[in-house]
Amino acid sequence: MHYLGLALYAEGPTDYYFLRPLLLRLCEEICLNEANQSVEFGEEVISLNEPARMKDAPREERIIEAAREARGAWRIVFIHTDGAGSAERARATCAQPAIDRLAQELPNDGVGIAVVPIRETESWALTDGDAIRRVFGTPLSDEVLELPRNAADVETTRDPKRTLHLAFLKTNPSSRKRRQGVSPMLNALGSVDNQASHMTAAQSAMKEANRSASLS
Repeated sequence: MHYLGLALYAEGPTDYYFLRPLLLRLCEEICLNEANQSVEFGEEVISLNEPARMKDAPREERIIEAAREARGAWRIVFIHTDGAGSAERARATCAQPAIDRLAQELPNDGVGIAVVPIRETESWALTDGDAIRRVFGTPLSDEVLELPRNAADVETTRDPKRTLHLAFLKTNPSSRKRRQGVSPMLNALGSVDNQASHMTAAQSAMKEANRSASLS
């Protein structure tokens, strides 16, 4: 039995809601199918938050310090950044510097892996209308909810947060749900089966879980 601790450094609070359950589920699935030994995970992906004293430091330094303070609790640190229309550029500028620093400064602790949606995390949620309907509790069609018709439309959606929020409002939510907004529902969207689990960036990241499971 090999224990594989997972941690996430994300761009914002709503990203943690969605990505933590999604990454845990994908890691479990890939290790079940591909790991050469039994792998056990924690109950959740750890949220990494940098110390207050580091708030003005460069991003990679904030990530390194957050990872350092959680040493022993992770073997994989997922580093999230939104693609903002260019996933490769976002990875190179916002994720890779921290991945390189982790390899240099904490080489025996584990690995860093980039998680880069094409745009915001909400873009991942928009890829599956059925998942949105289950979480929102509505029978309304994609057309009525004004969701993107296909993956190409998702990629060109200028404001995924607003699109998801407007779809939520079309379900006539209760006053309590309206006050809470969409953010708590991103957790549920990350927990149901949807096309986000098949995105190239996420799948590439999960493959690393199998390799990391053999790290001593």
